[in-house]
Amino acid sequence: MASSGPLARSALLLVGAVVIHVGLLSHMTPAGVVIDPLVVLAVVGGMVGGRGTGASFGAGCGLATDLIVYTPFGMSLLVLTLVGCLSGIIAEQIGSAARIARAAAAAALTAGGIGLFACAGWLLDLAHVTEAPIVRIAIVTALAAFVAHPLVERAVRWALVIRPRIVTGREGRSRGG
Repeated sequence: MASSGPLARSALLLVGAVVIHVGLLSHMTPAGVVIDPLVVLAVVGGMVGGRGTGASFGAGCGLATDLIVYTPFGMSLLVLTLVGCLSGIIAEQIGSAARIARAAAAAALTAGGIGLFACAGWLLDLAHVTEAPIVRIAIVTALAAFVAHPLVERAVRWALVIRPRIVTGREGRSRGG
């Protein structure tokens, strides 16, 4: 029987991200735009957990976004599921890169997620999405993802109960989980 620990922790992390988004970040507008922490969470969930977990994290983030943003229901769900899955695929390619490289990849993937959301808005002919300053939103959210990446990565590892691998000695025996 599977433990509900990771599911409950992931739900708690998602609720926390929604509260931060609605209660704090929606009132702070650096460069005149609102930072979307749910895109960052979907990206980091994919980078830490792989493509399947990233798709699940992205789906949860997309569902939460659909509930608080004025777009057709399911648009954010689809976009963030794809973003989480693609982040997991990219993370498999970069492996255990340095922390700065992972943060830079998360920033680039976050900007790509904002761009994908804009493309979906354009396909659905949503004026409030296509008339938004997409480039500015992507840059500001990517910078926020770069800065917040270490904290968000630790939170996602906590939620998924992922322990980092510890390599000791010359023979490279691994300890930990």
